[in-house]
Amino acid sequence: MILTRNKKFFSAAIFIIMAVYNVVVFIIPFDKGNGFWTGYGFSMLAMLIAAGVGFYVFDLEGLKSKFYGIPLVSVVWRYLLIQLVVGLLEIGMDFIPIPFQYGIAVNVILLGACLIGLIAVNITREEIENIDEKIKGKVFYIKSLQADVEGLVDKAKDESVKKVLKDLTETIRYSDPMSSPQLAVIENRIEAKAAVLAETVENADVGAIKALCNEMQQLFAERSRKCKVLK
Repeated sequence: MILTRNKKFFSAAIFIIMAVYNVVVFIIPFDKGNGFWTGYGFSMLAMLIAAGVGFYVFDLEGLKSKFYGIPLVSVVWRYLLIQLVVGLLEIGMDFIPIPFQYGIAVNVILLGACLIGLIAVNITREEIENIDEKIKGKVFYIKSLQADVEGLVDKAKDESVKKVLKDLTETIRYSDPMSSPQLAVIENRIEAKAAVLAETVENADVGAIKALCNEMQQLFAERSRKCKVLK
């Protein structure tokens, strides 16, 4: 809802800027030479680019992607403001006999700087999102295992069993969340023990449950030691 309102506000802001700009430059009797059309043309182009970037950012899928896209809007707004000032100067000073090619050169430099900034920021955004996805995949193992064991706590009827399962849940919660290929062997052993533990809880075998929880505690201790070595 907030992002939808922001998109509407952004669209309205661009429309208002465009309308006001056109009214100002055409209602005031500026000399309409090459300098005028150079400043006006690049200013309108800047508004269109700003609108395009805004729609691109607000149409990104996912709240996090939209959040990471905000720097793009920041870059294009800075470019738009600078270009409007430069454009107005070119429009207002068109009576000065300065070759309009200089104005084109200045505008092209501004446009190039903006495009480079947008490309760099967008590449950075994509890299951050890729890193987030990799981290999400690496922490899924622990989060999933924690949820499974927490579910077993609810199924257990014996209070002593509930206690050992809660202790195991705490161990999992505070263990290193990051997985890696080097931990695959021990994590597979933990996962196998967790599957057996689920069956044992269903059978309400108190002794076997406590023994499995103890074995998993030891496996997590070993996993923690290996995590420290990998860092």
